Amino acid sequence: MFQPFQRLGDSAAAAGGSGGGVGLGLAVAKGFTEAMGGTLKAEPTPGGGLTMVVTLPLWTGHREGME
Repeated sequence: MFQPFQRLGDSAAAAGGSGGGVGLGLAVAKGFTEAMGGTLKAEPTPGGGLTMVVTLPLWTGHREGME
């Protein structure tokens, strides 16, 4: 799911979509999230579908050793 250029069904036109997109969105989102020290995971949504959960560490504005 998080691999570049991967799309579910691989055909938006078959699902009634516009056919746009190349399947990079989740791979890019995961890369940015992990670069910030966070995680990105998929969870099932009650009633159907998928919810993407982004968890990022809290930054307090202070770094150790920097005053």
